[in-house]
Amino acid sequence: MSPGPVYVIGDVHGRDDLLEAMLVAIEADAAALPQIVFLGDIVDRGPDSRRAMELVLQTLDKWPDSRLILGNHEDYFLRFVSESETRDTTFQNWLYNGAAETFRSYGIDPALPPDRAAALLQERFGAHIAMLRNAEFLIEHGAFAFVHAGIDPVIELKRQDPNTTRWIRGDFLRFEGPLPKTIVHGHTQTRSGRPEIHGNRIGIDTGAYRTGRLTCVVVGEGAQDIRFLATREVDGDILVRDIQPVY
Repeated sequence: MSPGPVYVIGDVHGRDDLLEAMLVAIEADAAALPQIVFLGDIVDRGPDSRRAMELVLQTLDKWPDSRLILGNHEDYFLRFVSESETRDTTFQNWLYNGAAETFRSYGIDPALPPDRAAALLQERFGAHIAMLRNAEFLIEHGAFAFVHAGIDPVIELKRQDPNTTRWIRGDFLRFEGPLPKTIVHGHTQTRSGRPEIHGNRIGIDTGAYRTGRLTCVVVGEGAQDIRFLATREVDGDILVRDIQPVY
């Protein structure tokens, strides 16, 4: 990515309303055209995954320095539409992880046979599928690296397995040693419900679909050049304000 601040947005999970408010706030905050990185998990659980995906697609078109990282929930989405031989199993696993809300937002009955549901997604929402196929799994920026879930802490960045960066938890979260860069990630909700800064990583999944708090970290080139924005719901309105992290 080009020099300058990058706005890194955590797990959205179908909260299009929070995402829309965050994007408006970022545009007002940025001194130039924003560079936005979406850390993935745009879909599932929340009420309108389809519109959340559309907002991401519009942002990538509007601000071409922006990027999407594939989350594990988008991994389900892609495997469902692409891999017919494992579709039934993928469908059951995806349903367990919030896919019913996603299907309904796309106007598709989750009770349909999986092959029919996949065909409808392919026929009607090819642009969304293409966006996911073009998504990245790890982005480096100055002293930081952005991923969805984390990295294998004993493997160098250039050798990371994309599947690991989408799904890892314990081996990464428990690791307290130095890493090649400060890892900015989502995937695992922070215990505090706020962004959390650890010695080698920054977690920004603040459970948007459940808490109403979607978090964005604004990072520069240096390891200390960071600040945080988060949504807050007040009397039916969505506000975006600076938020202090937990250390």
